[in-house]
Amino acid sequence: MKRFIKTFLLLIISFFLFHFNISAQILKSYDFQRFFENSEIHEDTLLNKIIKDFSYPIGVAFKDLKSGDTFLFNEKEIFPTASAIKIEILIHLLKEFEKGKINLYENIPVNYKVGGSGLLQYFDQSNLQLNYYNLALLMIQQSDNTATNILIDRLGMENINKTIQSLELKNTKLQRKMMDFEARKVGKENLSSPEDKLKLLESIYRYQILPDSLTNEAIKILSIPKQTPLLDDINEEITLASKGGELDDVRCEMGIFFCENFNYILVIMTKDLPQSRIGDEVIKKISKRVFDYMQTKYSR
Repeated sequence: MKRFIKTFLLLIISFFLFHFNISAQILKSYDFQRFFENSEIHEDTLLNKIIKDFSYPIGVAFKDLKSGDTFLFNEKEIFPTASAIKIEILIHLLKEFEKGKINLYENIPVNYKVGGSGLLQYFDQSNLQLNYYNLALLMIQQSDNTATNILIDRLGMENINKTIQSLELKNTKLQRKMMDFEARKVGKENLSSPEDKLKLLESIYRYQILPDSLTNEAIKILSIPKQTPLLDDINEEITLASKGGELDDVRCEMGIFFCENFNYILVIMTKDLPQSRIGDEVIKKISKRVFDYMQTKYSR
């Protein structure tokens, strides 16, 4: 009987040791960071902490354009774009020029104005004419709402959305003109997601949308220096092809960073904010953290 009990106890102990060993192997192999695509980015706990400490909806999409490493958080979430939708308008304008449907340097009458961003609303519009190219410059660098709405009227909102669809930006829609708050009240909002914006910017970077000369023009226009929290805490010379957007409760920034030893894309989108400046602060923190990460990575 004693021998039986001893044998039984040995079997139980062996079973638990074997089971524990298998469980340990399973736990070791299980990817608790499966939402991220690269193990090196998994260690970026500081970025995770910044996001965790932010009390409002946020989406982030980052891609190292050399290695392909990515960090994605709420990348499929749909956010209001505010003026960041102007990148898609610029791309559509250049595609229409490529097809020969418009002349970028044709002067058109400017007899319209709307408030918000931009200087064109203050111009003397007596006999004022500007060409499509100059309107595009104002739309991107000044985020000029008057220039943007003139372009939307000339190009057609439906046509712009067809280009957006052709680029397979599934969560991106232009549904209203700038400063049309009545449309916003009834749910007509300009929308996108971090995933879509990352895809768009990478397609521009890799010359996949337009011929080389027009891609260079798009990057040049997007790279004209402008105020952005993406660079506020970075004390380095960087070419940044970017566009942001801001409403009372929305703040987003996105761009292609051309640095000395590396290039990357960063998209940060927020919504439901009590004040847009709260978005500025988290954008600054994330941008600085990502830049420091890249600088350390490529200085090894």
